[in-house]
Amino acid sequence: MDDIQKWFLEHGGEERADASLRDLVSDLGSDDYALSSEGFRSFRSRVQKERRHGRARLAERIAAALLLPVVALSLFLALRRPAPMEWAEVYTRAGETRLVELPDGSTLRLSPLSRLVFPESFKGKVRKVFLEGEAYADIRHNAKKPLEIHSGDILVTVYGTEFNFSSYQNDAESELALVDGSVRMQISGPGSGHTIEMRPGEMVRYSRSTGSLERQRFSSGTYRDNERREGLQFTNRRLDDIVRCLERRFNVRIVIEDKKIAEERFYASFINGEDLQTILSSLNTQNYMDIHQKGDLIVLSLK
Repeated sequence: MDDIQKWFLEHGGEERADASLRDLVSDLGSDDYALSSEGFRSFRSRVQKERRHGRARLAERIAAALLLPVVALSLFLALRRPAPMEWAEVYTRAGETRLVELPDGSTLRLSPLSRLVFPESFKGKVRKVFLEGEAYADIRHNAKKPLEIHSGDILVTVYGTEFNFSSYQNDAESELALVDGSVRMQISGPGSGHTIEMRPGEMVRYSRSTGSLERQRFSSGTYRDNERREGLQFTNRRLDDIVRCLERRFNVRIVIEDKKIAEERFYASFINGEDLQTILSSLNTQNYMDIHQKGDLIVLSLK
């Protein structure tokens, strides 16, 4: 520090002193040009002023002048630097559902074995969350700040609406049922590049294996009522995906021995707290399946 004081004392009025000071400010690593320039101008002014009041006083003040801009600049940049975003993570176990409220007041009711990741506060131009599993969502409207749900190769963009979104990675199909409002569904999986604008009463089902889409209509009022009762409803769903849902709901393992059975599709609703045996019996009204249970293992086979 003594050498620096001596050098600025002798050359403080010269252009090369200005250049050296500029380099010093630059070496601080600031990416704020205006702040760095202001620090340079302030320090230079003090050096020139102190030269008029004597060499001894200048020697004392140069040390402080060199130190204070560094401290002030570092503190200023630290305060201006955005705080790292804090994220919350919510899981549900088998047989468990959970209502989660987002920072903006939107709610998502998670189905069993689901995972939701969301920030402690929404910053920036979008409200971004990550979902693995299934959720019934009621999203607060904000035309200027859409909510994005990221789930693997699917992105759902929402401005304010009510819908059910099922996207388990081990299910063959993902499904989005729009009850109210409007959403945009974008799919970027292998062999697909779809963007779908949806309206209330529309359901889109996406096959991960083939990249194909199925689009159909449903009764949004009935669907909403059933969901609010936390029932189970299947609209043209493959039995294979239905039993995955039943496994998560009842914490059991179900094996389908015949592929032909697994590909069968069903329309069914269970909204009165039906137990597993009642549901399986209802799905077997044509009596073409054998249902065998051994402890927590249930085996479905073709008669």
